[in-house]
Amino acid sequence: MQTTLFGDAFQSAKTNKRRFLEKMDSLIPWQDWVSIIDPIYYEGVVGQKPYPIELMLRIHILQNFYDLADMAVMNEILDSRAFSDFCGVSSPKEVPNGDTIGRFRNLLIENNIQEQLFIQVSKILQDCKLILKKGTIVDSTIIASPSSTKNADRQRDPKAHSVKKGNQWYFGYKAHIGVDKDTGLVHHVKATAANVHDTEAVDDLIHGDEDELYGDLGYLNVEEHISEDKQKEGREYNINRRRGAKKKLEPNDQLVFEIEEYGKSTVRSKVEHVFGVVKRLFRFRRTWYRGLRKQQAKFNMIFALANLYLANKKGLLA
Repeated sequence: MQTTLFGDAFQSAKTNKRRFLEKMDSLIPWQDWVSIIDPIYYEGVVGQKPYPIELMLRIHILQNFYDLADMAVMNEILDSRAFSDFCGVSSPKEVPNGDTIGRFRNLLIENNIQEQLFIQVSKILQDCKLILKKGTIVDSTIIASPSSTKNADRQRDPKAHSVKKGNQWYFGYKAHIGVDKDTGLVHHVKATAANVHDTEAVDDLIHGDEDELYGDLGYLNVEEHISEDKQKEGREYNINRRRGAKKKLEPNDQLVFEIEEYGKSTVRSKVEHVFGVVKRLFRFRRTWYRGLRKQQAKFNMIFALANLYLANKKGLLA
C-alpha cells in the first residue's frame, strides 16, 4: 500500500514519523487482524459500500499511535504524506469522515475486538517463547479523564474516580498490567477506576503458574488477594519493602536489605519501559472516552501495539 496522496516526489524522504510507521506496518499481523474483524463488519448489501476493513483498521491504529480524536485523525491523513501512505489512500475521497471512524471504533468495542487483538499478539509472543509464565511483574498507572461537567449529562464520567497520589489528586482510571519478568512484555491488562487499590486487580494480571511475582510497595501482602486457583506453593513474592524498615536493622543487615531491594527494583524497572512507550511515544496520558468498557478496549489495543514495538526494539522478533 505505497500510493500517496501527494505524488512520488517525496517518497524517498524519511522522517522519523515515516520510519516509525513503516516499521510498525511490517510488524502488525494485518491479515490476522482483518480476519478477526471480518465476521462482524458491515456487509454492504444495502446502501453505500463500506470502506475496506484494513483501511479502517489502519486509521484506528493511527489514532492509538498518536492519541488522535476521530476528526483529528481524518485531518492528519489528509495533511500528512506519512499518514496517507500508511493508510494506502491516493485521494481525499478515499478517507472516511470522523463519524464513520467513530462508528468503526464503537463496532470494535461492542464486539470485544480489541481484546481479541491483544490475545492474538500475546499468542504470537508466546509462540516465539517471549512470554514464558515463569515470573510476572505487576504495576499500574493512572490515565486521567476529563473532569469537566460541560456535557449532556452535566456530570463527570461516573465510572472514573478521584485518587490522591503523593500530594496530587487525579481523576480518571488505572491501567493495571502483568508483565513477563524476563522480556518485559505485557500478558494481562485490566482497567479500573483510579481509586481501586493495586492489589485488587492482581488476580486478573497473573497466569497462576508463576514461580515469582514482583511489585512495588502498593503490593505488600499481595498473596492475600490472590484467589485459591491461582495460588502456587513455593512462589516467591518479591515485593519492595518500605524504606523505614531498614532503620530497624543492624548495619550488616542494612547492607543485605539494600542489595535485595536493588535486585527487586532492577527486575521491576522493566514495567516502566512499557509505560514509557504508552505515555511518551504513543502520548496516551488522558482518555478521550467515558466508561470502563471503552477504557478496557483502549488499554487492550494500545498495549498490544506497545508489545509489538518493544519486542522489535529489543530484537526479540525476527
